[in-house]
Parts: sequence; C-alpha cells; structure tokens
Amino acid sequence: MTEAETEVALQAWAEAPAAARRVRAGLDQRGLDSFERAYAAVRGELVRRVGQSYSLADLSRAWREADRWAPDVARDAAAPAPPPRSSTLLVDLACQRMMRSARDARPGR
Repeated sequence: MTEAETEVALQAWAEAPAAARRVRAGLDQRGLDSFERAYAAVRGELVRRVGQSYSLADLSRAWREADRWAPDVARDAAAPAPPPRSSTLLVDLACQRMMRSARDARPGR
C-alpha cells in the first residue's frame, strides 16, 4: 500500500462522520436501528480482518477490499429491515473510528 493510497483512504474516512449524521437525521427509529446494527457488524468484521494491532496501510487495504464483503455483512445485520443504502459509508465510518488506534496513527486526525 503506497502512502498516496493511504492518504486517499484517510480523506474518504474524514468525510464519514458528517455523512453519517446526515443519513441518521433522515431515518425513522426502525431505519436508525437497522443502520446501527449494520454499522456494528461491519465494524466488527473490519476488526476481525485487521486484527488487534494494525497499521493505517493494513486498514486501508481492508477498506479497499470491503466491497467484497461489507454489503453482505450489512444486509445480514440489518435484517429484517432493509440494509442501509450504501455499505461504503458504514465501512468509511468504521475505518474513521479505527484509524485512531492504528500503530502509526497520525495526531490530529
């Protein structure tokens, strides 16, 4: 994973909290519960994939591969309600939270 690829990932993750706030604001309670279940499941799977000790490059690599697994994880966790429209936001949000615990976390991010 190159530094440039990691930087692109960091920029995407930085936008996730604001995007999630907008999505959550538009949901009713059932939709919000579904969103939170899906987010927790995606975050749990991401933790499983990178382990307890990971670098930003490891997290970025898992982020780039998330389109292969995140939609299924989000759908299964959200059931019986429909899953959130985009599992990409869930992955970005999970990565944004997890980047602070990376071995090479950058202060101020």
